[in-house]
Amino acid sequence: MQSEERLLLTGPAAEAPQGRGSAERGGLMDPAEVPQVQWADPVSSSLRVYGRKQWRAVSKVLGNDNLLAEILVRLPPKPSSLPRTSVVCKRWRGILSDPEFLKRFRKHHRKPPLLGFFEGYANRFAPIMDSPDRITASCFSMPKSSTPYNDHREYMGCRHGLAVLVNKQDRKTFVWDPLTGRQHSVDFPPGLDDAFTGNFCMWRAAVLCADAEDGHVHGDCFLSPFKLVLLCCGGYNTQAFCSVYDSVSGVWGGVFSTAVSRIISLLRPSILVGNALCWLISGGDILVFDLECQSLDVIEKPAFYYVTDGCFQILRMEGGGLGLAVLLDLTIQLWERKSNSDGVVGWVLLKKTIPLEGMFPRRMSSVCIVGYDEDTNVIVLTSMTGNFTLQLDSMQLKHIVKRNNICYDPFYPYTNFYTAGYIKARTGI
Repeated sequence: MQSEERLLLTGPAAEAPQGRGSAERGGLMDPAEVPQVQWADPVSSSLRVYGRKQWRAVSKVLGNDNLLAEILVRLPPKPSSLPRTSVVCKRWRGILSDPEFLKRFRKHHRKPPLLGFFEGYANRFAPIMDSPDRITASCFSMPKSSTPYNDHREYMGCRHGLAVLVNKQDRKTFVWDPLTGRQHSVDFPPGLDDAFTGNFCMWRAAVLCADAEDGHVHGDCFLSPFKLVLLCCGGYNTQAFCSVYDSVSGVWGGVFSTAVSRIISLLRPSILVGNALCWLISGGDILVFDLECQSLDVIEKPAFYYVTDGCFQILRMEGGGLGLAVLLDLTIQLWERKSNSDGVVGWVLLKKTIPLEGMFPRRMSSVCIVGYDEDTNVIVLTSMTGNFTLQLDSMQLKHIVKRNNICYDPFYPYTNFYTAGYIKARTGI
């Protein structure tokens, strides 16, 4: 028994008696033949006993589904974690694909990872993770509908694992789950549809999960209640109108409106700041719809800037407030809305600036902002060598798309838990 324990714990080399030649030990060299190599001391009896007890304890844990699930739920929330672990055996696969386990997995990690960005269109995706966590466009299921998904004007962005698209010809909006291909189809609200049928109008839309359950973690929110906000800019772009659809009641609310000086930027999706959805107005002003107060207002930009829309980006600041990034001559200025001593809210220029000069692989003469993820505080920059992500807190720069020309297509962030349940549904594993 002792020899079996020693074989298990120390391997075949420990079984070779000392003092014999290499030929007698199956070709292994004698310790004297190998300079500067010392053989390990024999394993003590107490260590051997501890090793056997530890192995029995591990075996007991792995044999208990509840204890095993407690271990598996702590796997990192990377796309490869659950799919790879699910191929260990049928039993593990059953645990990992169980809806209750997936719910616990999301709740344990709380924050879904940023998988990448949709490049202006629903069928083009730029992953940001390296292999084996790299998610490509082929991993998504396109919805079966008449919506032309190769038209960037139809794609409006993602939030909480859901994407929203607008079909202006059919007067419909679609809430789409990219991982499963499932979708909700919602007709335009009668008030907006009737008012602008046949008239030129710029349409924008936003979706957000409205699940109020305590402890709910966003990800796989397709079956959860959601709110859909449809926005249009009409009246020769002097008025903005919006309405909110509630999936629980299945009806649109009233129509809200406010005066605007210019059109809503087509290069920027909405940014959720607190209870408000914010859109960039061409020129730098911000259109704000407060979901709680049900009001639509305009916040003027902090200062006059003679720059293009590609130099402005609405931000969600660390404390949850509204911010604005302005790109000027390869330097990013940061503004934040704050209250002064009198309680008046206004723009404050932060001391922190972000110099881009020297951060890129080669010198850049032209850089623009084309995307932003509100959950990770990451912006996307475009240049003559492709697209880069810049984490505004750590200042980490990553080259995610390589090309030889500058591209102004908007980048829409997509965050979600890419779990084994989806792999099973798609591949039958």
